[in-house]
Amino acid sequence: MCHPPAPHLHPTRLPVPRVDLAKPVRPTTLAKEAALDAAMAARSACPICHRRFHHCLPLRTIGSCLECLDGTPADPASYIAPLPRRTGTG
Repeated sequence: MCHPPAPHLHPTRLPVPRVDLAKPVRPTTLAKEAALDAAMAARSACPICHRRFHHCLPLRTIGSCLECLDGTPADPASYIAPLPRRTGTG
């Protein structure tokens, strides 16, 4: 006796999940949001001029922003200026 072929479930051809049965996403906690912000700040801040850009910098290959590397001017709308450093008096 020959059995009917079993349906082959290929990973790219799985059935679409039902949206009405999906569980809600847990809200992001303040600690997780702060950790994600710190991680993005590390990827988008220049270690030389301390400006935080609105995009990730190529820190592994170049090590700084383009303005610190070769003088290419950065658009002032593309970064947040660093806060002035406090002196230790007081």
